[in-house]
Amino acid sequence: MTILRKHIPHQLICILGIILLGGLFSACDVLGGVYDDTLDGTGDEGTTTPENTTDADGNRQFYKDATSFTRWIYVNLHTSEPTFTLSDINIADKSESGAPLQWDFAIHHYDVKTNGGAVLMTPYHTIAEAEAAGLSTSANWVADTYSDESVIIDMSRMMEGIFGYAPGYRNTEASRWMDVDISIMPPTYAMHDNVMLLRMSDGTIAAFQLADFISTDKYHVKGWITVKYKYPVFN
Repeated sequence: MTILRKHIPHQLICILGIILLGGLFSACDVLGGVYDDTLDGTGDEGTTTPENTTDADGNRQFYKDATSFTRWIYVNLHTSEPTFTLSDINIADKSESGAPLQWDFAIHHYDVKTNGGAVLMTPYHTIAEAEAAGLSTSANWVADTYSDESVIIDMSRMMEGIFGYAPGYRNTEASRWMDVDISIMPPTYAMHDNVMLLRMSDGTIAAFQLADFISTDKYHVKGWITVKYKYPVFN
């Protein structure tokens, strides 16, 4: 059955979700990206350069829909303005299509992977603090690791405690920015806004920080991420 997002009121979706799931979940969380009214111009057309903003401290930031469990958002910082590419994961065969050739890191819901890079989680909560502290020569940089069950892509049987996974690479250090506990339902979320340092394959370093994971509209949907960043740092 195809759901037409433009013709179904959000309030009705939420009501249906409460009825169908016995009130345990908000349909906003369950349906993820089926409905949203805060699209920032990045749709299913692939690579695009959506509008970026600057926060009060002068850091750049982007706001993206990461509600889907079957999509990677690839970020390329090696351009005058960051470019974003959407890549979809097929639940049936777990294959991925649409990944770009040039990218620096990618986000899947709250998972993160890098393009041959390594990540360091700092104890600082602003990019300015991380820069002022300097770069430690004894830092423990963490590279991506491969797993046959890298990221969750199928939540259809989550009430039974069964999840479908896709294989691939994932950076466990960067993914610490969000702790998701799926041992109980509904899942619980604990965000860590520590500044992350990403050392890219060319040796340059970027700083990034998960600033929020809730949509800025009146519905407050989980999975809309606000990421602050600065590139390059420690030139």
